Amino acid sequence: LSALFCATTLCVSAQSYSLRTNVIGLASTNINLEASMTLSTKWSLHLPVQYNPFKFADNKQFRNLYFAPGVRYWLLQSYIGGFVGLYGTAGTYSVGNLFGNKYRYEGDGYGLSVSVGRAYQLGKNWNLEWEVGAGAVWLDYEKYLCKRCGDLVGRKHGWAFLPTRAALNFVYLF
Repeated sequence: LSALFCATTLCVSAQSYSLRTNVIGLASTNINLEASMTLSTKWSLHLPVQYNPFKFADNKQFRNLYFAPGVRYWLLQSYIGGFVGLYGTAGTYSVGNLFGNKYRYEGDGYGLSVSVGRAYQLGKNWNLEWEVGAGAVWLDYEKYLCKRCGDLVGRKHGWAFLPTRAALNFVYLF
């Protein structure tokens, strides 16, 4: 009987889902979408995906493919109020010739990060939330000179503590 109660409770609490997009990501030409679901009244599971295939004039680029599966602990209840998050990061990138930088960096990154944020209810099915995060990331990349964007200057790898999330999300709850 207790097993049936536990299974029923988990199924009922997992009926809240959401889809969100990060407006800051969209502004930087990153196509992004995050799906999430509640695990209980205080925990939710998240899977954001970000993709940027674009190359711009003068060989400027911020191309990337990025995944960051994680969980959030909500201080009040799922999708309401403040939260603390823990997530993994995995991505590949080619970034260069931006903000006066004369190099292009191509490589991969993997890590573990923490975040904090808050959700604000806009309506029955809509939320607005902000989130910032940082963590330890293993970077393995090649550095190219952007003058012709082909001259290999060096290769590096190692750990770095970096900001890994800056989000202003529009959230649809269902």
